[in-house]
Order: sequence, then C-alpha cells, then structure tokens
Amino acid sequence: MTTSSTKTVFTIAGYAFLLPCLFFIYYTIRLLYVNLMLEDAAAHRTGGMLIGAIAFPFAAIIFGLLCRFYLNKARKGITQQ
Repeated sequence: MTTSSTKTVFTIAGYAFLLPCLFFIYYTIRLLYVNLMLEDAAAHRTGGMLIGAIAFPFAAIIFGLLCRFYLNKARKGITQQ
C-alpha cells in the first residue's frame, strides 16, 4: 500500500470507530439521566440498567481508544524500522 492509501484507510477506520464511541457516550449519559434525574427511577432500575452502567462506559472507552489510535496513525504516518 502506498502512504496516501494507508492514511486513507486509517482515517476511515478512525472515523468508523468514532461513531460507536459517540453512541455509547450518548447512552451512558442517557442512563445516568434516567437513573439520577427521574422521579420514578426505581421503576427503571433493572438488571439491564446495571449491565448498561458497566458495559456502555467500557465500550465508549474501548472505541475511543481505537479511534484515537487510528487517527493518530493516519496523522503521523507509519514509521518502518
């Protein structure tokens, strides 16, 4: 692969990981809102909410790190040793 096509692939991959990262950030904030701000939050507290409270931030962090990795690689380029 040439340098420009490698940068293009890494840029596309970076932005592809950005979308699920933003999705999981949104749902983490939404989960916090439902849990902390609603008066009838006890009616919404289920096993799914607990799993979401653990899985959504974890997924947002993982996708965010992958996005950062690929966008940094696209910006700096690949150095060969």
